[in-house]
Amino acid sequence: MRLCDLFPNHAFDDVTGAQIVTTISADSRRITQGSVFVALTGHDADGHDYCEDAIAAGAIALVTEKEVKTSASCPVIITSDSREIYSTLCARFWPKRPAIIAAVTGTNGKTSVAEFLRQIWFHATWRSASLGTLGVHVSGADITYDAPSLTSYASEDLFNALHQLASAGVGRVVLEASSHGLAQGRLAAMPLHVAGFTNLSRDHLDFHGDMTSYFDAKASLFHDYLPEGAAAAIAIHDEAGQKLARALEARAIIVKTVGYQDSADLQIHAITSTSYGHDCQISFHGERYHIALALKGRFQVENALLAALMAHLSGLPPQDSFGALARLKPIAGRMQPVAGHPKGAEILVDYAHTPDALENALRHLRPDVSGRLIVLFGCGGDRDKGKRALMGHVASEFADKSYITDDNPRSEDPAAIRAEIMAASHSHVVEVADRKTAIEQAIQELDAGDCLLIAGKGHETTQLVGHETLPFDDVAIANVAVSFLSQGGADA
Repeated sequence: MRLCDLFPNHAFDDVTGAQIVTTISADSRRITQGSVFVALTGHDADGHDYCEDAIAAGAIALVTEKEVKTSASCPVIITSDSREIYSTLCARFWPKRPAIIAAVTGTNGKTSVAEFLRQIWFHATWRSASLGTLGVHVSGADITYDAPSLTSYASEDLFNALHQLASAGVGRVVLEASSHGLAQGRLAAMPLHVAGFTNLSRDHLDFHGDMTSYFDAKASLFHDYLPEGAAAAIAIHDEAGQKLARALEARAIIVKTVGYQDSADLQIHAITSTSYGHDCQISFHGERYHIALALKGRFQVENALLAALMAHLSGLPPQDSFGALARLKPIAGRMQPVAGHPKGAEILVDYAHTPDALENALRHLRPDVSGRLIVLFGCGGDRDKGKRALMGHVASEFADKSYITDDNPRSEDPAAIRAEIMAASHSHVVEVADRKTAIEQAIQELDAGDCLLIAGKGHETTQLVGHETLPFDDVAIANVAVSFLSQGGADA
């Protein structure tokens, strides 16, 4: 694509406008010869400070929000909103899209809903993909795409991925939409066909400031990115979902709800725990369905039902959408079991990293635990400090014993983070700084009937300590600890 085609409303001289654009990036470290650099003002850095670096690396044009002085002759396109034009340029440079694009937002459950929706589409023999925290997962097409493990991708990664997926014949894609990504306009220039909402609870207040702003960022997915005739699937388990459903009544879109209320379009009549997972009884448009799901945690069943409703709204008949639920497989780091404890104790690894998510996990595990319910967790550094005491309180309230350890301390003092959690904790709390040691100690002390929930990091395979990114995998460490016990280690 020529520079004049990427910027059709900008006047270039003939030589400059004929230059071939090789890529678009807002990261000066990604700039190569022929790139267009978009200067974004971020939370920790200002892209305008890196314009010279971008030119030195080969940028042939800059997009900025203010005048910048450069030492080279390079066209500068000034705009009032770099983020919006960044997304628009990426959409123009990578123009191909799958036929159906869905997105899901909410505090907890986005990854599970996205992955469950991809699986449901796959069981319908539709080529499909999910993009989000776990990377890019593709079903039914021979393609791999290396993308960052972020909830919402930068516009260049997002539109590049969609272009490649569509080129490979993938017809349906579901995205995770984070509040950060929505507030920063990363989905601009991409109207959606289906959007889903899981729930809202305290998280990211270090970025949004208060719960009203946080809700507004989530709700923008439905107000700003769903065109007329599109569809929304809303879980109305909490007040935020109910509020959102009411707000969408005036819009010319299809709105379907899922919940326990009689008013829900997809009504949940019962979710019963079983030896293999859960039995679920639901009704939709007058039809009743009895479904067996091999999933741990009632909230995972709720996530699966939201995914099934989104699948229906994307064009799949209800009997196929709900029929595929019995074939769903657990997701990495989401109530993921670690089997083989020599005493038969249950061990689960989950991403629960908010007070609400941790409470839900412990509440839903409790009825099936005949022994002790033990939780191991920490809190991330450089993030919302207010939730640390809340999580300490939740653990003390709903677990029989808590191990307080490190999560991703980042630039904060790990001991100070643990102290904030411990201040709100009470009886049967153990502080073990090193997370590996904490996991090993907790697994070693388990008896028959006990259940250990290792919470907070889930699928993550690294730990962020200071400015270092260190290898760390809760599941791998737990498996090794169980294997050690099974082979007669310690006092197994």
